[in-house]
Amino acid sequence: MRTTFDAPNERRSPTLSRRRVTLLLLLIAIALGLIILDEQGHLDGAKGQIQAVLQPIEQTLTQTRITIGETIGSVTGQGTMQRRIDELEREIATLREDNIRLKTYQNKIGLLEQELQIRQTYSWQTLSATVVQGSTDNGRRIIRISKGNVDGIEAGMAVVSKEGGSPAALIGVVDRVYAQTADVLLITDYGSTISARTAGTETPAEGLIAGQWQLGSRIKLTDVSRDIPLEVGQYIITAGLSKALATDTPIAQVPPDVPIGTIISVDQTGHSQTAEVQPFVDPDRVRNIWVITGQK
Repeated sequence: MRTTFDAPNERRSPTLSRRRVTLLLLLIAIALGLIILDEQGHLDGAKGQIQAVLQPIEQTLTQTRITIGETIGSVTGQGTMQRRIDELEREIATLREDNIRLKTYQNKIGLLEQELQIRQTYSWQTLSATVVQGSTDNGRRIIRISKGNVDGIEAGMAVVSKEGGSPAALIGVVDRVYAQTADVLLITDYGSTISARTAGTETPAEGLIAGQWQLGSRIKLTDVSRDIPLEVGQYIITAGLSKALATDTPIAQVPPDVPIGTIISVDQTGHSQTAEVQPFVDPDRVRNIWVITGQK
């Protein structure tokens, strides 16, 4: 048995060794040949072609690496950025709230300063209020204010306001009173009639301030005797004569010397005079008012 199986193994071993040696020598020869060709510059064209093929692949791999790095960075920084955005939004909301409060305080201070100026200039007792609604009756010049019966408001009380550098001027008279609100009939309404006179003259001209809004105008001074000529530029103030005229209207509570407006034109046709008057304060634009509740 030994002579049968050992003989073939002994025959194959020299053949395998020769093949390995031949392959090794061949690889060495190829390597030496490539080195010699490269030194002589014969492989430059082939190297350029190989580089042209490999360059796009290299660029793609490089860009992929950069993109992956940026993605990882953005993912890790996204949470921090979102937290910062949330913080800034909260800060903005807080600043807006503070700004609103500041404006509210400024408005309140402004109103208090105006009320103090009114009380120092005139001998009035006043109650401040705001306009909560415009005209409440079709075709009438009426506003609703934020004070009513519970605040001591009564029908007939004069209502004044300020606009810019104007004096505190009459804009209307309390017409109807409710529990917590009141309606004010504006001086521009055709149903408003208030005794008035010229100011700053030794002998004032007296008449009535009548609303003209429904007639296409504002207010007029009417029923003025021609004995005392009216002049453009004269100031008109309340006369406080409603009580003397024995009227039963609430207008009797309007005190004298409340500013109304300025004469802008005069008509002396007939036995009496009339004058177009420009109100010191536009009643349609007021937002804050003062009700004259009495005199000091």
